[in-house]
Amino acid sequence: MSSRRETRPAEARISKGEKKSLNTRSGSQVHRGRVVGGILIVMASLWLGLLLLHHFGVGVAGLSSLPLPGLAPTAPPTAPVSSLAAAGVSLGHPTRSPALTQQQALVIASQLEADAAMNAKKTSAQYVLLNYIGTSTSTLHPDLNNVPAWMIMYQQIPLAPTDPSVDATPFPQAHHDLYVFLDANTGKELLAIWL
Repeated sequence: MSSRRETRPAEARISKGEKKSLNTRSGSQVHRGRVVGGILIVMASLWLGLLLLHHFGVGVAGLSSLPLPGLAPTAPPTAPVSSLAAAGVSLGHPTRSPALTQQQALVIASQLEADAAMNAKKTSAQYVLLNYIGTSTSTLHPDLNNVPAWMIMYQQIPLAPTDPSVDATPFPQAHHDLYVFLDANTGKELLAIWL
């Protein structure tokens, strides 16, 4: 019986030591590629999640101050527009980013209106362009035209009960709302309206 022996070309012959070094090198490169790919997928998933949360208006603590290009708050105000209009206020949509963050505006407003901040059932803020036409007798608040402002809304503030010995008629509602407008660049209070 003759044994048949396979032959390989000279280029295809690799010694055992060379095989081991080639396998180790390609194995570490594959492992490194998988790790980098995994990190990129996780980062892309987090970025997409953040964009979706921001788009649907869900606040994420600590991330609300991060500037996201092209994603200015566009939700319509929750204020009763007819009540604000009756008070001489109209709102627009700003195109520039504010100098103050939403968190900074909330802190300033809570210092200016501490009672409302403590007693309100709901507090929210929205970046708007403020237009206000004051009454002719009002010298406290000049007319404001397209002023970038933070509108801080303190909603459902309970009304203090009246003394029945002075006035026996009950209030038509049990709570009221306060809208504080702060200059978005300086933090100065521009206007405060009780509704």
